[in-house]
Amino acid sequence: MSEQVAAPSDPPSTLDLVGWLLGITRPVHPPLAVSAACRIANLSLDIALFATAAGGVVHLAGGGAGGPGLWIALVVLAVAKATFAYLEQFTGHYVAFKALELLRTQVFAALWPKAPAVVARSRSGDLLASLTRDVDRIEVVYAHTFAPVVAAWVVGPAAVAVAVTMVGWQPVGPAALCLALSLTLVPALGFRRSMAATADTLVARRDLAHHVTDSVHGRAEVLGYDLVDQRLAEMDAKGAAVAASAVIPREVLGLRRGANTALGLVAVTSVAWLGRSDLSAVALAALLAGTLRVFEGPRGVEDAVGYLDHSLAAARRLWSISHAPEPVVDGPRVLAPAGAPTVEFRNVSYTYPDRDVGTDLEAASVPSSGGPPDQPPAALTGVSLSVPAGSHVAIVGRSGSGKSTLVQLLSRYDDPDHGRIEIDGVATDACTLDSLRSTVVAVTQRNQLLDDTLAMNLRLGAPEATEAELWEVLAVVGLDDEVRAMPDGLATVVGPGGSALSGGQVQRACLARALLVEPRVLVLDEFTANLNVELDHQIREALRRWPHEMTVIEVTHRLSALASVDRVALMDAGRLVGVGSPGEMAGLIDRYFELV
Repeated sequence: MSEQVAAPSDPPSTLDLVGWLLGITRPVHPPLAVSAACRIANLSLDIALFATAAGGVVHLAGGGAGGPGLWIALVVLAVAKATFAYLEQFTGHYVAFKALELLRTQVFAALWPKAPAVVARSRSGDLLASLTRDVDRIEVVYAHTFAPVVAAWVVGPAAVAVAVTMVGWQPVGPAALCLALSLTLVPALGFRRSMAATADTLVARRDLAHHVTDSVHGRAEVLGYDLVDQRLAEMDAKGAAVAASAVIPREVLGLRRGANTALGLVAVTSVAWLGRSDLSAVALAALLAGTLRVFEGPRGVEDAVGYLDHSLAAARRLWSISHAPEPVVDGPRVLAPAGAPTVEFRNVSYTYPDRDVGTDLEAASVPSSGGPPDQPPAALTGVSLSVPAGSHVAIVGRSGSGKSTLVQLLSRYDDPDHGRIEIDGVATDACTLDSLRSTVVAVTQRNQLLDDTLAMNLRLGAPEATEAELWEVLAVVGLDDEVRAMPDGLATVVGPGGSALSGGQVQRACLARALLVEPRVLVLDEFTANLNVELDHQIREALRRWPHEMTVIEVTHRLSALASVDRVALMDAGRLVGVGSPGEMAGLIDRYFELV
């Protein structure tokens, strides 16, 4: 048994987190700077356009001359503003999409060496949420946060400086103070409270996403154990928790928005009051319009701080995923059995780590082990099973009995807490992962095909396979005639997840892909779930005639399949109940399934 991997280090500080993100997204920094510059120009031209328009209207209303010049100035300012607004949007969207690419590539590259063990250590839906929504929330920082904040801090003080130069401090002073408060104090209002509530909201949303994902994938258990009402009630409760925690950031955002609006009104009113006697009507109108528009900058900061709550919380989760140690590491030996090997499970015990088993359907169906109430039940307890070389052994038992967990440990999805697993006397944790997973190949009921040709999907594990070898494995699984009947044959595009094929065709294609690798140990986990009994029997007979030596370990609910195997192992609640030939186990299995 290999040593359990230590937990990730303490969460990073905000400074460390920002430094990590900046390192990943370095390629987008130049276009991000261009986007910020365009935002500065856009906001500056916005102030100039409104100030010129307001002053010009008052000037013309007072009988002043220069109408054509004013219209030309307004058109030039408007065109320039529109140009920089477009450039800001263009560069901002480029930055956003490029940042998405960089962040997803980074997280996926960090996850790849941890697979598939990371799946056993994560709740269903969590990784998907991190790779989609969490990355999207960080991208918002680059698309909608950096440029508005920089522009507000550059344009606001610059506008104040220009106004002071033109009209002096007296009419501008209170407005400048309001602007300073809007840029500094208002963003800090409720910041910690909003951050904490946002973190709680995201956790609650992930919990809800996990619950829904688990319910959908476990719909057979939900219906079989009559858990529909319970799961719906749990989903409603989790949705209410999301709504309750999401209210706080909205309240804080409303507070900031109200404060900025009030400060803007105070600024405009103070300029009107203090400048009424010292400034001309034209200058006062221009200054009032400019003051009104300069507060667009703080509104951008206000929105950015609201985005920042979600982005930092999401970034911390991605940091944890990326920096978590690899649960399963390479051993020193290359596993290369000359023929079908013996497989030994020696006193294997295992408990899923860091999982919310209270909402996990498979774990929920396992009786309590009698441990402490906060200790999750063991998925496997003291399992010892010998699989002779070249034999076909079936593992049976109800859902949640530990069958799939046992065979996943053989492929080192994770390592046992206690005990060891050996292939021809070599412990699996002493083998390199590549050699182990070339030796042990699994076919499950949750099969995956890429949106490409059937030939490409078959060659995923054996890229050098010839067309003749493809037809050979297709014949074993009874799919050759059906593929020949397809207009494009092996060039048929199977669609996302094999959607262009039937469920039975997808399962058989995945079995053919596994056989093409010529594994020494073939693991079949409910591999005929979508096949009729006759086709099931034909495939089993073809597997018996398969010329390459291999040991077969099958997980099944289909009792009719037991007649074709050499030995049967019965499991219940993570324990091995009995092992023997199909004839020896028939009575025990019948009594067991009658009780179930």
